[in-house]
Amino acid sequence: MLRQFLADIAALHLPLIALGIFVAIFATVLIRVCQRSRAPEYRRMASLPLDDDTTTGAKQ
Repeated sequence: MLRQFLADIAALHLPLIALGIFVAIFATVLIRVCQRSRAPEYRRMASLPLDDDTTTGAKQ
């Protein structure tokens, strides 16, 4: 049944291209996140919600 369904699709290459683009973007993001050289930047960004910095210019 699956073979018949796939045989009837005229534009089977379009979903395969979309899958390839998705995998490429996913791999790029994964590699970028796992780089050790970016660890200090990620640690700084992770602590931003916890900072009690009042230099944002907000009036109290």
